[in-house]
Amino acid sequence: MGPRSDSACGGGLLESVAMMRITSALACGLAMAMLGAAPAAGGIEPLPPRTGIDAFTCGELLGLQPEMQERALIYLSGVADGRRAAAVYDAEATGAAIDRMLAACRMTPALPVLGALRAAWR
Repeated sequence: MGPRSDSACGGGLLESVAMMRITSALACGLAMAMLGAAPAAGGIEPLPPRTGIDAFTCGELLGLQPEMQERALIYLSGVADGRRAAAVYDAEATGAAIDRMLAACRMTPALPVLGALRAAWR
């Protein structure tokens, strides 16, 4: 029996997982850069350079200007997808989860955003 290829040994799967992690890390880095790059001329204040994402509350999210709120939601939904090891991005399901999360945030502003988003995916 001859040597087996990487793909026969599951190497292709490992490469795919590694590539997804790299892509996710790059997307998170880009989103973080965008969060801090809000135009000052528009009167939109960026998030502090160091924001504890696990402690970031719904009240803080809802208090952001609409453009910054959208940027924060893009970033935080990516973080949540990474934590739940999502293999596929489903725009419709993500939008519905964000809508449920925002409803919970309006009812309980002290909730951590990532906790509210995690609950919205259940």
